Amino acid sequence: MSRSVRALRLKLSRHAGFQTYAGSRQYRSTFAPITVLEALEAISERNPELNAFASHITPAEASASESREGPLMDWPIAVKANIATARPSVTSCASRALYTYTSPFQATVVDSLERAGAAVVGKTNMDEFGMGSKNKFSIYGSALNPHTPALVAKQDGMTELDRHSPGGSSGGSAAAVAAGMCRAALGSDTGGSVRLPAAWCGVVGFKPTFGRISRHGLVAYGSSLDTVGIMARDVADVQSVFDIVAVPDSLDMTCMTSSLRARIKALASSRPWITQAHRPNRSESAPLAGIRVGIPEEYWVNELSEPALESWRAGASRLAALGCEVVSVSLPHTPSALPAYYALAWAEASSNLARYDGIRYGRRSDIRPDTRNLQNASQKYANTRGEGFGAEVQRRILLGTYVMSSAASEHYFTPSQKIRRLIQEEFDNVFALPNALSATQPLALSASRPLGVDVLLFPTATDAAPRLDDQEDSRVANYVNDVMTVPASLAGIPAISIPAGHADGMPLGLQLVAQYGDDDLLLCVARHL
Repeated sequence: MSRSVRALRLKLSRHAGFQTYAGSRQYRSTFAPITVLEALEAISERNPELNAFASHITPAEASASESREGPLMDWPIAVKANIATARPSVTSCASRALYTYTSPFQATVVDSLERAGAAVVGKTNMDEFGMGSKNKFSIYGSALNPHTPALVAKQDGMTELDRHSPGGSSGGSAAAVAAGMCRAALGSDTGGSVRLPAAWCGVVGFKPTFGRISRHGLVAYGSSLDTVGIMARDVADVQSVFDIVAVPDSLDMTCMTSSLRARIKALASSRPWITQAHRPNRSESAPLAGIRVGIPEEYWVNELSEPALESWRAGASRLAALGCEVVSVSLPHTPSALPAYYALAWAEASSNLARYDGIRYGRRSDIRPDTRNLQNASQKYANTRGEGFGAEVQRRILLGTYVMSSAASEHYFTPSQKIRRLIQEEFDNVFALPNALSATQPLALSASRPLGVDVLLFPTATDAAPRLDDQEDSRVANYVNDVMTVPASLAGIPAISIPAGHADGMPLGLQLVAQYGDDDLLLCVARHL
């Protein structure tokens, strides 16, 4: 190993606070690696039909850039269009409001990846400002699911009714990974925007614990919910990227401090029943013996399709065969999660998007009223925001403004906050590991394990990816797509979607969820599933 590589790994190891870059945790992907030039060739060939990338670099730009040695050397990474990058320089959020916006700084996650040797090959398509679940609300047009049957069969004359959604809002990132146009991709997950596209595109999508990864450089949608997520073809690649980017960052006040990370590590290591299972390379016949998996009753909803239900049963059987104890648990307030989530997300979106007035940020309307008149000045703002925001974003801003109004906040916003707290407490009650935000001491050593489960298992979505122009679709149906993913977002706990079978040729996904800060155990179980 050269001196420069050794120095880089030492620097990253100290920065991360994990014993990762000294070679203690190396994960082998089950897929052949993709180089930067191979990714760019795939983008040139497949992106015209999939529309997964909003912009990308050229082979000439890739060759001219300085290559860096590191754990992710020559890894092509795709980055969602709401995460700031130096190249490609435009961070548009798929909105007219920021169509040509260039950030004066680069996101911390992107800096971390580039220091580790990875290369950003492009910015991916998304729902405008992250608001959507089908990647329909974008100035670049809809991205296409690579698993669309007509596309896979090379069927000529494919119509709009044949086009399947890649999911949203990180649909471009999921489609890019699934189509082999990058090795891993970054997305943002507010209420399921990484996990849902991952399930529908047949890839792995990981939403870490809130605060694990810095959000500095991520354009805000819901500040108490937004999380940078990772997508890849398998869990090993997700883990490799996560180890690089899950570091403290003083530029993000919501990012976990080093002391909190140490407390989480101490709590996690005080579980004797996990000690043997938490070994990535263990090869015994029951590698997950000692781990208890919970099946929440409330996720057995009427909208759950038969293929999704079968994949759920198969996943539970698979974990039982690996040595897990599978039990039933109850999370009574789960049905209230979806309305509470949207009330909170819309309220935060209304506040966060107030800055796009054409003066501080974003494009400005060409209509120029006489601003000496106060009414005309207000009209100037209205013209700018009306032209810059799409219909869905405007709808959510209006609803969020109403939710926060004095007449409605006591009926919507405050009760939603209370429901969120109840959902967090219910998760704390079903997990064996205490929540590190409230627990200050490691678990007392005992010969028997405490009550509670280590992970939860349930479907990521109620069914496989719908068609983009489904005639039975509705705005309410679009919101309901997040019903299986928003509880983990409200609680701020880690969740990961794993490919789990197909329905009519389209992928399905299963979701694993763990206690706050228990990301490593979650990834360990996911690798076996």
